[in-house]
Amino acid sequence: MESRKQKGPLVEIKHCTMEFPGVRALDDVSFTLLPGECHGLVGENGAGKSTLAKCIIGENRMTSGELIIDGDPINLHTYSIRESQKRGIAIVHQEFQLMREMSGLENIFIGHYEKVGPFIDWKTLRKRAAEVLEFLQCDVNLQIPVKMLRTADQQIVQLAKAVINESKVLILDELTAVLQEKDIENIFRIINILKQRGMGIIYISHRLDEVLDACDTYTVLCDGKHIHSGFVKDIDKPKLIKMIIGRELKQVYMPINQKFGEMLLEVKGLSGPDAFQDINLKVRRGEVVGIAGLLGAYKTELVHAIFGNHRITKGKVYINGKEVNIKNPRQAIKHGIGLVPDERRSLGLNMLFDIKDNTTLPSMAFFKKWKVFQDHKAEAIAAYDHNQRMDLSYYSLWQNVKKLSGGNQQKIVIAKWMLRNSDIFLMDEPTRGIDVGAKFEIYKLINDLTQQGKAVVLVSPELEELIGLCNRVYIMFEGEIMDVVEGERKTQEIIINSLLGINTHESN
Repeated sequence: MESRKQKGPLVEIKHCTMEFPGVRALDDVSFTLLPGECHGLVGENGAGKSTLAKCIIGENRMTSGELIIDGDPINLHTYSIRESQKRGIAIVHQEFQLMREMSGLENIFIGHYEKVGPFIDWKTLRKRAAEVLEFLQCDVNLQIPVKMLRTADQQIVQLAKAVINESKVLILDELTAVLQEKDIENIFRIINILKQRGMGIIYISHRLDEVLDACDTYTVLCDGKHIHSGFVKDIDKPKLIKMIIGRELKQVYMPINQKFGEMLLEVKGLSGPDAFQDINLKVRRGEVVGIAGLLGAYKTELVHAIFGNHRITKGKVYINGKEVNIKNPRQAIKHGIGLVPDERRSLGLNMLFDIKDNTTLPSMAFFKKWKVFQDHKAEAIAAYDHNQRMDLSYYSLWQNVKKLSGGNQQKIVIAKWMLRNSDIFLMDEPTRGIDVGAKFEIYKLINDLTQQGKAVVLVSPELEELIGLCNRVYIMFEGEIMDVVEGERKTQEIIINSLLGINTHESN
């Protein structure tokens, strides 16, 4: 694949304003993307990053301003996704835009099949796909349904789809939010290959370290306004954070609570089919216990098993010292367990419901008139009260949760278990895909829960997060507990070794 050279900008936006009914999502924003440039687009949830990206691909229609692609002024009244694709603009979303039952090969060429007469020319398509994978230096089985591929390989399929269509501009929207470290490094390598080819890349991410590592330039948005643009080499992380949230973030993690109550949750010898084996875990009131592990460690399966959402073949679960037999989430909820899942949109929220209904869903039985009729007024009051405590950014309790930012969606997932008065919070990557300011709010909330005597089980891929929040960290490797670290042994070096299967436990 030959590189192409171009002198002028690939994308120019001048004085863009974008309005939804009652909301100005973008306010006088200007943006430029050059060939061979990786441009980081950063800001808090709701800052306007995705809205700007959707203006570039034609999904959103700018209210006013200019959009120039490849030197051509665009007619904003007729611009559409189809036209942006013809002009060589592609987007790769955090949520997979793939047909899960179809093969990787079919997904790459869907809508662009080459034919010999009435038949699809699979031989030519396989050859072209092999050339793209060779160009990306990746090895992915494209003959099986994409639902059977690793998450990282599914992202490669999405990238291959963009590259094979000869895209000039590639928008990566939270691409690495669901990837492990080694897969993120591979994405960075691919970005460099695409830059050398002359492609312009817009990199949207809340992980500021990634922006500093992968991008050449950056633009900060705040409340729909353009705050600053510049070269990454001229800035550091603290300065970037200050621009994003408007203040210095001096203390990311609060002191870890050391006042514990009785044993609230205990797991003994827990095993699940083709997943985790012989898991022993304890959590006291007021304690945050972390679970670390690479892809394939079965962390998520473990927390789902405790919540009654994954089959258990052996072992016991105790709550408040009493053995419980939890066979489904309904029983787990009755025992005071709440789950904040890693996929908030598909598992944590009902995307057809509004804020009120999502907040009160697990607690509906508490809001009955004469034990028969639903008391919607009492529901609304309770939902309002809890979301105010969460500092939720919204304009109406009857607003659909689809329109909320990722950070605000996550707050609702947590608020619903607070309203339910859950004692045990199972949090599976609660800060995935949310900005640095919202992360700090989640950290503060976890600290508040421990002060109230709640117990938190925290799954996270970020070692800094586990060390900063947890009293104790269980490290899983291939479905087993490799080590348990606390106190002086709770260091990145020891955790990383255990993540890789190297036992560093020191016998007394």
